[in-house]
Amino acid sequence: KFGTVDPSKEYYTMKIEGETVLGYAAKLADKAGAKHKEVLAEGVPWEILCEMSKSADMIIMSVSGKSGMMAGRIGGTAKKVIEGSYCPVLTIKSGSNVIKDILLPVYDENRPAIDVAIQTAKRVNGRITVLSVKEKGHDPQPLVDRIVEDIRKEGIEVTGEVAEGSPVEVIVGKSGMFNLIVVGVDRRGGLQSILHGGATERIVTMSSCPVTVVRNR
Repeated sequence: KFGTVDPSKEYYTMKIEGETVLGYAAKLADKAGAKHKEVLAEGVPWEILCEMSKSADMIIMSVSGKSGMMAGRIGGTAKKVIEGSYCPVLTIKSGSNVIKDILLPVYDENRPAIDVAIQTAKRVNGRITVLSVKEKGHDPQPLVDRIVEDIRKEGIEVTGEVAEGSPVEVIVGKSGMFNLIVVGVDRRGGLQSILHGGATERIVTMSSCPVTVVRNR
């Protein structure tokens, strides 16, 4: 009847679309010389990805910076994956470049985030800038110096910086000078618990470079 959808036809269409996307991704991986395996799964996307994250080293997801009333907001699927993933989640946008300069914002010693930044820098022979934002009654310089020294012991080029202002505004403002930002999320909550109450969603969507979100489980 008019206005109804044949479930079998809709399922077939979605399956074909999925296979097409996987085929295209496989060609890109082959061109880059990367090992790959294609999986076409059925179910709730974020639930499947979070389950697969238990045996993965990283999830890579595409996000788009929104404007207007939706500025600084992440889509529902991406948000749930970031909050529930058992491994780091790298969010990228179109036009993302080669990774060389890495920004590591810190408020405390989030070892998982620090370790991911170190591992990434080693793979790409990159540089790390450790950044902390000074707040009233909080001097982050000793923390920055300690983390810089730990990273330097790994043989990585590293510098430290202490800035003033809103953590989110400072990070987003500096994002254009870096190829990747690595941020740690506190185990106590979701995207709002990062950086002492900052908004991770705005960092992910408004930054000029990719962002890796690392949960401290």
